[in-house]
Amino acid sequence: MAPTDTLDIIDLETQHISGALLLSQEAHWNQIDSDWRMMMIAGNAIGMEAPDGRLVASALSLPYGSEFGWISMVLVTKDWQKKGLATRLLRTCMERLEENGLVPVLDATPAGENVYRPLGFVPHFSFQRWEHDAVETINVRAAEGERFDAARVQPVIDRDAAIFGGDRRPIIESLVARSTEFSCLDKATNGFLLGRDGRVASQIGPIFADGEDSAGAMLDHALARVNGRVFIDVCDHQAGFTDRLKEYGFTPQRPFLRMAKGRTESFGVPSNMFAMSGPELG
Repeated sequence: MAPTDTLDIIDLETQHISGALLLSQEAHWNQIDSDWRMMMIAGNAIGMEAPDGRLVASALSLPYGSEFGWISMVLVTKDWQKKGLATRLLRTCMERLEENGLVPVLDATPAGENVYRPLGFVPHFSFQRWEHDAVETINVRAAEGERFDAARVQPVIDRDAAIFGGDRRPIIESLVARSTEFSCLDKATNGFLLGRDGRVASQIGPIFADGEDSAGAMLDHALARVNGRVFIDVCDHQAGFTDRLKEYGFTPQRPFLRMAKGRTESFGVPSNMFAMSGPELG
């Protein structure tokens, strides 16, 4: 029996957050305690512990309504990699979603795409992470916008569900609470911008809007109110919005590809998606 076969898959609870944070930090990802807590509340986190009690692997599935669910945070610590742990955890997440009639969806890196295609995942659309080291130095075009009112959470949840394609209420509620300084609404078009703090950068997104002007105005509102390093995961099909980021000095960091198992048609309304919430959330 291979050593990894002796490791049981366990459900992760809040007592595992410190170990989960070590995994995401080792991978140089941006998550903090609040991210893991949010994802554990919204979905099902699983993992494996070494004989010494260390959490050495993780994965997460997030059910988003009645059609699909998200897979993310597939992590294995360095000394346990290439032993089949990630594959076991990934397949378990897929099975749990499919047992509940949900299509598994994820955002893949180029290396991950080669893993997911043989499992039946097909591409939907691509996006890129853009970053800026000090957004307070940007001379934004306009800083005006309507700050987010927490009393309007339900309309934003409804709007998000219509554009994203699935119900992710706990995620949106958490992002609203964590981005009060820079989140905003476009009342005229029902567009909105949310975000969150992170370990190495603030993450701006989602940005959902009816057009480039609306998305750009909300971006400016946020950039005028946040400091330091910023990540924005922008859809490649939003060329004008991407040009705006280039003007502001953002640089591309890494690409992603949205993929779904066995389904070629995209969920939601990609034409209204300008920035994502991050590959761990969709």
